[in-house]
Formats: sequence, C-alpha cells, structure tokens
Amino acid sequence: MRILQLHCDSIEYTPTKKEIKSAEEITPETKKFQEIVVAFVAIEEGDDSSVAKKAMDEISESMNKVGCKKLLLYPYAHLSSNLASPSSALNILKQMESSATNLEVSRAPFGWTKSYKVQVKGHPLAENSKTISKDSVEEEISEALKSESKIKSFWHILSPDGKMTELSNFDFKNHQNLEALAKYEATKKRSVDEPPPHVSLMKKLAIADYEPASDSGNMRFYPNGRLIKSLMEHYVTERVKEYGGYEVETPIMYDSHHPSMESYFNRFPARQYNIKSEGKHLFLRFAAC
Repeated sequence: MRILQLHCDSIEYTPTKKEIKSAEEITPETKKFQEIVVAFVAIEEGDDSSVAKKAMDEISESMNKVGCKKLLLYPYAHLSSNLASPSSALNILKQMESSATNLEVSRAPFGWTKSYKVQVKGHPLAENSKTISKDSVEEEISEALKSESKIKSFWHILSPDGKMTELSNFDFKNHQNLEALAKYEATKKRSVDEPPPHVSLMKKLAIADYEPASDSGNMRFYPNGRLIKSLMEHYVTERVKEYGGYEVETPIMYDSHHPSMESYFNRFPARQYNIKSEGKHLFLRFAAC
C-alpha cells in the first residue's frame, strides 16, 4: 500500500465521472472539509486486512503528533503501478474506514474521476509518504491449490462388470500397469524420475523438441510435427462446424480479476503466465481456450 498523507487547512473535491464500471454508486456532489488530514491511498496487489490495520495504526500515530482527529481517505491509484483489483481495493479501503474508531473518518468515492482543490499546511509534519506491506512475504498460493489441500479423496477400482473395490483391497496381481497408475494418482506424486517415453520419440521422429529460448511449456514443432498438429486442428475444426459451431478469435490475454475469469483462473494453478499491464494482472489463456 502506498500513502501520501497531507495535513490540510482545507480540501474540496467533486466527482465528475465514473472511471471504472465497478465504481461506487453515488450522487455526485462537491464536498469540502476544513482542518483535516488527507490520506491519498493506492491499494496494491497482495494487500490484505493486516496491511489495512497497519496502515491505520501508522496514520493514527502521525495524526496524534499533529493534533488532528479528522481523516479523509482518498483513493488515488496514481501512487502505484502494481494495483490490486478494484473489488479488493474497495474492500481494503472500507476496512480502513471502519477500523478507525478513534477518528472522524470520511472516504472519497472509489472508482470516480474527481477534481479537487487542496490547501496544505506549512509545518514539517504536514506532508509525508508511507509504504505499508506485510511483515513477512508469503508465497502466493492459488485458490485451486488451497482448495485441493482440503479435499478428502477416496480411491476405488471399477471393474468392467461394474464391481467397485477399495484401492487397498483390490488384487493387482495381473494388473501391473493399473497398479502403477493407481499409485501415481492416489499419492498425488508429480515429480518425474525419468523422462517419459514420448520425449525421446518426438525427437527421434522429428516431430517436436524443447525450445531453449523459451520454457518447457513451449515447444518448437518441426515440419512433421507441424503437419500432424495442423491436421488435428483441421479435423477438430471440421467436426465442431458439423455440430453447428462457428470459428471466432479471442484475445490471448485476460484480466485474472475479471468477474467471469477469476474462478476459472484459479482452477488451473500448475502453469500460468502472468503479465502486468495498464494496472491489470493479466494471464495468457490456456491452450484449451
């Protein structure tokens, strides 16, 4: 979180137009405050309730030093290029507003372009900036992995005759391959002890190979591989058309915090390519999209 804090003789602002679709619903009107501390606040990605509390503690402490009890929280995205999603930012601002029980707190509307006039006092503590972050940086874990850790799994073998047997009671005597698959799935082991057979085959048949200039998730296809891939693409496209489907072309990047994408994004945590652009947290769409 980034904060520019000003001790002011006065501040006056007027919401002029919505800047984002998720802007707060308000009746635009001019508001003016006298003898007040203004905190211009930018909520950053990763900020949570602990950051909100720490920010208010520091703001309150500095306000005590200047003898002021009136605070205006003013959303100000221009202080950072690593912004949180609008929904997260508004939630944090509301937490800050509600937690300051010892102060007279007002909050400027979120998501609006505003004109403002400010008169800052001329003493040494009238202007200061703050950067608030978590005391310890935790590894970011996707919602999909968090949910997966809570799942209780029960493993059974379903025979062709319809009989279902618990994994521990199934006789794998004549089913060595099935046993290997069952153990692989049940233990959730994803480490690789040796390269799978298709790696050597795709190289031997000049189909594809790893691209040193990229990562292991992106490969280069030789003429044989490109032909196979294009024929498969053509086959699938023709079958979809027969079913009544139409071809469209969509962006290769999407906002991970968009309401229609966030839950989908968190379902596939294994390999994600993230890009930050124009204040948004974008990800490259998955191959199946």
